[in-house]
Amino acid sequence: MNNIYLPKSAKVIAVNRESIDTHLIRFKFVNNSDQINFSFLHGQFMQIGFAGWGECPISICSSPHMSKKYFELAVRDVGQLTHRLNGLKIGDQALVRGPFGNGFDLDNYANKELVVIGGGCGFVPLRPLIEDFTSGRLAARKLQIFYGCLNEKTLLFKNEYAQWKKHADLDIILDKPSINWRGPKGLITDLIKRNDLSAKAAAIMVGPPIMYKFAIPELLKHGIRPENIWLSLERKMYCGQGVCQHCAIGPYYVCKDGPVFTYAQLKNIPNAL
Repeated sequence: MNNIYLPKSAKVIAVNRESIDTHLIRFKFVNNSDQINFSFLHGQFMQIGFAGWGECPISICSSPHMSKKYFELAVRDVGQLTHRLNGLKIGDQALVRGPFGNGFDLDNYANKELVVIGGGCGFVPLRPLIEDFTSGRLAARKLQIFYGCLNEKTLLFKNEYAQWKKHADLDIILDKPSINWRGPKGLITDLIKRNDLSAKAAAIMVGPPIMYKFAIPELLKHGIRPENIWLSLERKMYCGQGVCQHCAIGPYYVCKDGPVFTYAQLKNIPNAL
């Protein structure tokens, strides 16, 4: 019987520094059978940590199609635990549980124009969707990528942009860029306003709550329906099973019923966004 509360050991097999404060870490389970039996959905998350340190939820950042070989987590250095995670080297180990949550259902996006909107480190769970679209595994008709970030130093996955642009439209906007920045300056809402979006498009958005507050009305102005706007929420998720109840919003637990919701599910729940 699988014990969802029992963490498993995973070994670091690759590390890449993505930004000034974020590393992309590739893990493989120490027990090979754990890796062979591992699977996940786009948008799900893992609990990762160390004995005596606790654990934290991190979105899976690699394609589910690679789950039998490895999984990747993009870890931002924001506290003691994530600082230690960012210091991991090849061969080091951590303890992981998961995957948890419901994820994005790719059937919702088949044969549609798909818009993915990421703000800051919220861009992390969108990377697998982009990878699978560019490799032909995601059957959307068209992909538009809007990415808003603070500055050049905080941009993620810079080495992958050239490949993405071969298959999708990529627009990046920076809030406080350097004088050398040649792209647009402003907020993610500026990209949504200036682009022509189909009212029949499906929109996936991940970012801070303040971004949702202003970006969702802009999507609605384009005619995109609330049930076609998907969001990923972030809360304090300790157990991953809706038991500790720290992540409760209205009738939902973010760790169990989410983190992926439609705007239609959330729009009438106070303080959900």
